[in-house]
Amino acid sequence: MINKILVAVDRFSDNQSAYDSAVCLAKSTGAKIMLLHVITESDSSYPILPTYAYYPIMDDRDYEVYQEKLLQYKQLGIDFLVNLTHKATDAGVNAEYTQLIGNPGRSICELASTWGADLILVGSRGLKGLKEMFLGSVSNYVTHHAPCSVLIARNQTSPKLETIVAEQRELIEQV
Repeated sequence: MINKILVAVDRFSDNQSAYDSAVCLAKSTGAKIMLLHVITESDSSYPILPTYAYYPIMDDRDYEVYQEKLLQYKQLGIDFLVNLTHKATDAGVNAEYTQLIGNPGRSICELASTWGADLILVGSRGLKGLKEMFLGSVSNYVTHHAPCSVLIARNQTSPKLETIVAEQRELIEQV
C-alpha cells in the first residue's frame, strides 16, 4: 500500500509531470505527499560570494548583500513549494513540503528514508549518453540508492495515467 509519496520538484524545470502524477496517484490511493525542492550551488541563479570574499579584505557589506540574495533565493523556492502545496490541497490531497540544500540525489534518498516514504516520484530531463555522464542524472542516482520504490515521470505527462489509475481502482473494488 502506498501511504507516503515523496515528490522531488524543481522550480527551474519545465517538467511538471512528476508533480501531476503524484497528485493523481495520491488522490486515487489516499496517500500523503511530501513536496521536496533541493537547492544546489550548481544552479545557475544561486547567489555566490565575490571571488575576493575568501580573503580578509572582504567588506561586511558584501557579506550582508550575499546573505540577502541567498535569503531571497531560498524564499523563491519556498514560494514555489507553497503554491504547489495549495494546488494539491485544493485537489483533495494531504500535502506538505520541505526545502533542503545539498546534492539533489542524496537529499531525496535521505529524506525518503527519514520520512518513511513508500514511493519516490522524480522527473527526468531525458539525458542520455555523455550528457548524462557529465551533467549527472538525479533520477538515475535515486533509482540506485533509494530506500523504497521509485517512479520516474518523463517530460510529458501521459494522458492515459488517469485512465490507468481508474482501471486499477475498479479492479481493486471488484475483488
